[in-house]
Amino acid sequence: MNKKLLIVTILLLLFVSVLSACSDNEANSDNPDATTLTFWNRLPELTTHFDTFIDQFEEEYPDIAIDMETLGASGNQQYQTAIKNDELPDIFVTANVTSLQNLVEQDLLHNLNDLIEGDVKEKFYPGVWSENFTNMGDDIYQLPLNSGKSSVLMYYNKDVLETYGISEDQIPATWEELKQIGTEIYDQSGGSVYGLIMGAEATWLSDMTINQMATNITPEVHSSIDLARQINFQTGNPDFVNDGNIETIEYLKDLMDENVLAPASIEYNEPTAIANFAAGKSAFYFDGNWGGSVLVNGESGPGFNNWGVAPMPTKDGGAYYSDMLAKEGLMVSNHTEHWEEVQIFLNYFIEHGYEDVIIKSGAHEPPIDIEVTEAPFEQYAEINKINGANSIATPDIYKRNTNTISFIQDYHGALSYSVGSILAGYLQGEIEDPTSELEKAQEEAQQAFNTAVEEHEVEQPDFVFDDWVPFEPYTSE
Repeated sequence: MNKKLLIVTILLLLFVSVLSACSDNEANSDNPDATTLTFWNRLPELTTHFDTFIDQFEEEYPDIAIDMETLGASGNQQYQTAIKNDELPDIFVTANVTSLQNLVEQDLLHNLNDLIEGDVKEKFYPGVWSENFTNMGDDIYQLPLNSGKSSVLMYYNKDVLETYGISEDQIPATWEELKQIGTEIYDQSGGSVYGLIMGAEATWLSDMTINQMATNITPEVHSSIDLARQINFQTGNPDFVNDGNIETIEYLKDLMDENVLAPASIEYNEPTAIANFAAGKSAFYFDGNWGGSVLVNGESGPGFNNWGVAPMPTKDGGAYYSDMLAKEGLMVSNHTEHWEEVQIFLNYFIEHGYEDVIIKSGAHEPPIDIEVTEAPFEQYAEINKINGANSIATPDIYKRNTNTISFIQDYHGALSYSVGSILAGYLQGEIEDPTSELEKAQEEAQQAFNTAVEEHEVEQPDFVFDDWVPFEPYTSE
């Protein structure tokens, strides 16, 4: 390169650098005096829509800037460190590393009563207000992001069903029907397509699946993995060794033995399982209600649209319990220096965010009644319909005795077993007798339960609800 050409090249590079710097400065200096609110988002499925929403908010309120960070795999550690050092951001999606009660007792959360009162509160479904999740008594500390209705659903691949001559009227509702159709598909495909795929490597998802299926058989054992895990609301004690758990685990193993459940399900996490389902490797797939938004996403998911959704098959085709807890929401640091600006942002979210973030993402149902004029994808309404049908009110142990909040935290912390991990071991051949493992889990859980009773102002009868009729909405009135 001659000297003249070198000089021209250097000048061009400098010119481009200056233009780039000017562009960056222009983009970041619309209002250098704007108040910046820090915001931690723990839900990756909402990131894209939060980004767009924040741009829209900043355009309307140029004096306020939102600095959002979507937390990755180290999110729990970030929360723990921030809680320990009293360095929580101005606004954050639920810090799920500890209980709401603990955050309130540490004076870390800003009370939201002034924000959510009167006509504003009446916009929300009554069921979203739950002790230790959104509020402590009459004091609200979390603005719910969704209705709390959450369940494992059965997704079906329409391409696969059409290939093997199965109509949507034949979608299985019982265990036997699922086994029969799965066997037919495996045989007709020469073993290249299975009836069912699961992401069993994600034991938390297997926990949800088993707990939910089991409530059809043993409804008195609470289905939530976040609340009274495996506690029987008729006996008031832990109950791992129940017919629901045993029969569900044995059934899933039988599906694998009969070539209905893909053996690779043992190794699949949630994204891998959903990718294989979309690729036509199975007719059916178990996942949470958020699975639909992943399926249709062409960037973070497979971008697959030709699917349907149905309730989870049960032993007799009857009802089951799914979660109804508004666990995810927006919290505010009690030490924010910008409470006025925070209120403006949260009010704007109440007015616009449920439609622009929650509905448009398609991952959840909003906690308020909004007419969906443009669904994020075709199956969105059906997912919410199924969730609603199986989200039936159950007894609230926290409302009966708030001391059970710290009790449950200690009880959960002492459990090393889960039904999901027992299923994984059984499918992998590492466990020969799941009932024996459930008995070990039962012994451990009972010991943890008894210890927690001694250490908290809680009694075993706090978990007994004689007035509860399973599958009828519970009310303490």
